[in-house]
Amino acid sequence: MLVPLIFRPWGERLLDEHGPWGGRTVLDLATGTGVVARLLADRVGSDGQVIAADINPQMLHVARDHCAGSGERVRFVESSAHPLEIDSGTVDAVICQQGCQFFPERAQSAVEILRVLRDEGVALVSTWCSVAECKAFGAICGALDAIGETDLANMMRRPFDHMPEDELQAHFEEAGFGSVELQRHEALMTCDGEPKSAIELALATPIGPQLRELASSLFDAFTEELSARATELSRGESHLGKLVSNVIVARK
Repeated sequence: MLVPLIFRPWGERLLDEHGPWGGRTVLDLATGTGVVARLLADRVGSDGQVIAADINPQMLHVARDHCAGSGERVRFVESSAHPLEIDSGTVDAVICQQGCQFFPERAQSAVEILRVLRDEGVALVSTWCSVAECKAFGAICGALDAIGETDLANMMRRPFDHMPEDELQAHFEEAGFGSVELQRHEALMTCDGEPKSAIELALATPIGPQLRELASSLFDAFTEELSARATELSRGESHLGKLVSNVIVARK
């Protein structure tokens, strides 16, 4: 659910705004399901190369399946963000969509990104803004807080509230990039806007297994609370409120 709803359209926007990509060697760092690597493979052409890197071998297996039709244009590397198992000065661009906030050594990861870039290379690093701005996820957190499941709410907040924009920008400035620009991307999360979509969204997130393990009375209370918040967000329209992401554009 999350790939077509969020990660593919946001990845497409990132690539559309920062191309062209033909003939370039691009590292997709923290590739996850490989959605950005697959989009890149269509753009780099026969003269380009995509390197899809992830620390999790199981995710790399998913990414390989996702990119099965891309042939040799995509190469897979099992690697952390620090150290990066990529030779110095060998890639034209590094893209990291919604992965940087999970890196345990973010400042060192920015240094590694700079190291692997060729001269005049660029890094595009996106991280979600807080749940106060990413409304559907804020509604999930608020519903969990309302039923006393604060620990679960804090788990849900992690991808959103753990990477303030000033800290994100500082990592790349201090790494030694020649220029670092912080952009903000925002868009409505388009869907049918029905409360059931918010519940399906919550169950599709990394806390979905824990939600399913809640006692039935607690789960019912959560879905009732979330449904009310989703109804308020959508106001009868086909969306679940705004999503907002910070995007670092760092040039070597």
